[in-house]
Amino acid sequence: MSDRPGALDARARARYLSLPMNPPRLTTATVAARIPYANAAPFYALWSDAPFSVRNLAPRDLGREAETGHVDLGLMATGDYLRLRDRFEMLAPMGVAARGPVQSVLLFSRRPANALGDALISVTPETSTSIRLLKLLLNARRGLSNVRYVRGLEPAQADALLLIGDQAMRTRNRPPEGFVHTLDLGADWLDWTGLPFVYAAWVVRTALDSALKTDLRSFLESSLAAGLAALPEIARRETGPGWSAAEMEGYLRRFHYRFGPEDLQGLGRFEALLTEHGLLAAD
Repeated sequence: MSDRPGALDARARARYLSLPMNPPRLTTATVAARIPYANAAPFYALWSDAPFSVRNLAPRDLGREAETGHVDLGLMATGDYLRLRDRFEMLAPMGVAARGPVQSVLLFSRRPANALGDALISVTPETSTSIRLLKLLLNARRGLSNVRYVRGLEPAQADALLLIGDQAMRTRNRPPEGFVHTLDLGADWLDWTGLPFVYAAWVVRTALDSALKTDLRSFLESSLAAGLAALPEIARRETGPGWSAAEMEGYLRRFHYRFGPEDLQGLGRFEALLTEHGLLAAD
C-alpha cells in the first residue's frame, strides 16, 4: 500500500492554518512518528505541512524510539502506550480502534487456533500490540500451553504466522502454502470480550509544555478532519494489488479514529488482562 499522505481538504487545511499561534510553538525540535500503514492514513492529510519533524516508523520501532527519548508524539501501539504510561499520555481520545474483524491483524496457521498447543508461531518484527493480543487469545482464552513465539521465522519453519498492517492485507488472499486457517484477532477479541479493540492511540510525551500539547492537538484534529473528509481519495491512493478502491474505503471505514466510551472500555479490559497475565512489560 502507498504510504503517501491522503488528499488535503482545503477548508480544513485553511482552518488549521488560520489558528492563532503567536508566537509559534511548533518547531522541528518536536519529533512526531508516522506509521506508514493504510489504516492510519486519514490522520496524515495535513502532514505535508507539518510544523514539526516527522519520522516514518513501524509500530514496534516507534515504541522503542519513544522509550529512548527520540520521539515526542505519535500513533503509538497500545501495548507500548500501556507500557510507557509513566512517560506518555493520550494527546486526544483518538487512534485506531475497531469492533470486530479488520482484515489486517491476522494469524495464518496450518491447523485451527484451538489446536495450536505446542505450536511454533512466527511473529512479524513490526508488532508490539498484536503479539500481546495473540498471547491472550491463545494462552489465556484457549488455555493452550507450550506455544512458542519467535520473531521473523520463515513460514516453512512455523506452524502459524502473525502478520499486521499492509503485509497482512497483501497476504490475506494468498497465504503461504499449507496455511489454510486464518484467525482475525479483532474478531476473536470481540467474540471473547464483547468489546472493540484499540490497536493504537495518539500519545504525547507528558513532559512537553502544555501549550505545545494544545497546538499539537489542534493540528492533529484538523488533519484527521481533512482526512475523513477526503476518505474516498485516500482510499484510492492507498489501494494496492488485490484490493479495489471500494474495498480499501470499506476497510478504512471499519475503524474508529475518535474513541467512544466503548473503545475506552475495551482499552481498559486489554490493560487489565495484560496485567493479570504478566504481559504488560514483555512483548
